[in-house]
Amino acid sequence: MRHLVSSPLSASIYAVSLIVWALLVVDTVNLARRAAEPPVFPTPTPVPAATVAPADATSAPAPTLVPATQTNDATAVDRDLAPGDGWLHPKTGRYIAAWLPNSFGSENRESFEANADILDEISPFWYSPSPTGALRFGSEARDRTLVELAHSKNVLVIPTVHNIVAGEDPVPAILRNPRLRSYHVQQIVDEVLTYDYDGIDVDYEFLSNSLRDDYSAFILELADALHAHGKLLTVAVHAKDCDYCGSGGFQDWAVIGQVVDRLRIMTYDYHWRGSGPGPVAPVYWVERVARYAVTVVDPAKVVIGVPFYGYNWPRNGSGNARGQTWAMINEIIQTHRLSVNLMESNQNGLVQENWITYSSRTEGQREVWFATSSGLDAKLRLVQELDLAGIAIWRLGGEDPRNWEVIRARLLQDPYESQRVLSRLLPEH
Repeated sequence: MRHLVSSPLSASIYAVSLIVWALLVVDTVNLARRAAEPPVFPTPTPVPAATVAPADATSAPAPTLVPATQTNDATAVDRDLAPGDGWLHPKTGRYIAAWLPNSFGSENRESFEANADILDEISPFWYSPSPTGALRFGSEARDRTLVELAHSKNVLVIPTVHNIVAGEDPVPAILRNPRLRSYHVQQIVDEVLTYDYDGIDVDYEFLSNSLRDDYSAFILELADALHAHGKLLTVAVHAKDCDYCGSGGFQDWAVIGQVVDRLRIMTYDYHWRGSGPGPVAPVYWVERVARYAVTVVDPAKVVIGVPFYGYNWPRNGSGNARGQTWAMINEIIQTHRLSVNLMESNQNGLVQENWITYSSRTEGQREVWFATSSGLDAKLRLVQELDLAGIAIWRLGGEDPRNWEVIRARLLQDPYESQRVLSRLLPEH
């Protein structure tokens, strides 16, 4: 009969595996215990005024960039990849990222501090490009208090640069001009290095398919420049279930997926401001997008977006919907003493979204759709089934607190994390 442990090396490997497994069990128990404890809020510290460069007559305030101190590549610390320094991510079995669409106010800060123990990344919506390729930003950007607080809680700060701007979008002209494109890349890298961010998140939306090659060239150039300094690149992309479907034809996932650190798919706005009422992110659609994504991108880089908001439409079709947080929607429910309806599924598959109707004296009949915690759990199960990188939340602040209960219950017990840790420790086999 052959012995199960046939050599000293095998015995050592087996022993190490058992030790690691035991440590992971203890760590999981500790995480679960911490998750059940009430959050502790530190005393708020004043937010210093941001430095804003003088604005010209035609643009929003643009930053005067401080020359970046060049980091020695050999000594650069990548907080995402340095577990020896206590910077191990993801904290749970999956990455948990959240966008911060406005200033770090009391509501957003309360949510951040209550959940910083499982948050991996925060992306404040701080920057947009100018026609020259420089960066524009408002007074809420470069918030040192946010950066220092996030880093003290082992949360990566990856600000977003976006093209959701008033007037003409400057991004197409930047991407088409190699000189402007390279200048834009350098401006982004300088900003990341100067203000001690952990990387940048690019959210350039609704571009022409004719910019596909130019967009890919920009992402590849930016990835090389950031990675040379040990910094991360995440990219927000339109949801799609084929290469040129929807609004995402200009984003070549197969190309950019090779160089980005996280591909954040915006799997929400299935029904949007300008559409009629309906579910914002039905589960069947999210699954269809995710299953397509893993055919062209490494699943370890794929992040699905989850909505912590809803839309409130006029029922007569007289105008666009307005986005509302769960707190706003819950106030409507309580004020009007409404019953909440659930669409569990439709002819396409699982939906799992709530909807309400009510009448406003000033606005007439309204219809509101918003995600459920059960729908969130279904998406988390999909993340586990496909072994995806994690989730990106739009938006932090004012969300249903039950969402965080679901995330903790689902991801703190994620078995894949144990497998990943063991794989890192064991020799090739």
